[in-house]
Amino acid sequence: MSRLAMILFFGLFTSGMTQAVVGSSSGTIHFYGAIVEDACSISSSQDNVTTHCYRDGKNIVQTQTLASGNLPNFTLPKSLGHVTTQHIKNNPHLAIMTVNYN
Repeated sequence: MSRLAMILFFGLFTSGMTQAVVGSSSGTIHFYGAIVEDACSISSSQDNVTTHCYRDGKNIVQTQTLASGNLPNFTLPKSLGHVTTQHIKNNPHLAIMTVNYN
């Protein structure tokens, strides 16, 4: 008799678990926040400024030449932003480069 009771108990238990799994497969999920892309990376050498932007599955590289008297102001690839450069206290060896993203 206890064997029959145990079989009935496990039968009811597993049928309840199956219904719980089937019942939880519907519903609505809400997402809050934003999906953002990484910023462009900017590296500089003595004569060049190189921007690396990863967009739409592609790595986009752009290089600007630094001239001693003419600091570059340029647009990032795919019009992602704008870069401006200015000397600090008229020192030709010190400059501030500002990157503004759209």
